[in-house]
Amino acid sequence: MEGKSSIVLNEMIITCEACGNVKHFKVSSEADCERIFRNFHCENNCGRNLYSFITVGKVKRD
Repeated sequence: MEGKSSIVLNEMIITCEACGNVKHFKVSSEADCERIFRNFHCENNCGRNLYSFITVGKVKRD
């Protein structure tokens, strides 16, 4: 019987595609990611529609 697995988030990386600004944030949940992305503003005042992000985590098997 296989164990259940989940993903434990560690980091979120936000990139501004307009100017190339990259920021790294420590996270521990999807709620952290949503809050950080919602409140993120590029320091060069680029438009929000030009942001992209990726979350990094590890697979945890129970």
